[in-house]
Amino acid sequence: MSAALTISQPYVPRTDLLSKLRRRSARIMARDIIRPKLDRGIVSLSFDDCPVSVRDRALPMIEAQGWRATIYASFGLSETVNHLGAHMQPEDYVAAHTRGHEIGDHTFSHMDGLAEGVDAIRKDIAKNRKAMKAAGLPPATTFAFPYGEVTPSLKRALREEFGLLRGVHAPSDATLDLSLAASQRVYRDTMKAALAAVKRAALRREWLILFTHDVREDCSDFGCTPDQFANLIATIKDADVDVLPVAQALERIV
Repeated sequence: MSAALTISQPYVPRTDLLSKLRRRSARIMARDIIRPKLDRGIVSLSFDDCPVSVRDRALPMIEAQGWRATIYASFGLSETVNHLGAHMQPEDYVAAHTRGHEIGDHTFSHMDGLAEGVDAIRKDIAKNRKAMKAAGLPPATTFAFPYGEVTPSLKRALREEFGLLRGVHAPSDATLDLSLAASQRVYRDTMKAALAAVKRAALRREWLILFTHDVREDCSDFGCTPDQFANLIATIKDADVDVLPVAQALERIV
């Protein structure tokens, strides 16, 4: 099945005062905090949306190490092409799941949690679940907020449905908010911070969630190049940490 050419512009976050206050309130309200105590560090690799370059470039590098990752899928993006490139088809998600990767939820339409109400988001998640079930996939147990946009009320509502909700803000300490878990960007301009975060997680025996989008030579601002990703893989391997999908890491911790 060929992808329909549906070009969309990259997301630009709102910078008005109200949006900033709502983002801040989401970080400090409706929290579900745990403080994991680990014998060794854990790294979870995750991908959002998810472009075919992840299927073609990133997953083979991960599988070559015997590791598995988490893919946060918005099934409504299937058959589309945007600034991240072409997106994976349902059969791609099924194949990845068959090989042991986790398929998490990212809403069907890649909905903005600040722009849409709780009911609309939950309906869109239900639509994504239906699409995943139709493809033969099990229900997702973890969720990533599109764009990282969320409100306290949305956190409360979705904690009833998922074991962990992932955000896009960088980790600052060893605590973990299951309603808005911190994660480190793996973007072409944030690689230094990502590599440092891996080494820190190993040293402090913490759980680090990494995320990116496309992995290709002409990557977007929200992805990285194959060489950069290979360097990340090598750094994780040298750090001597456990590498687990988000759901499996969460099972170990809680």
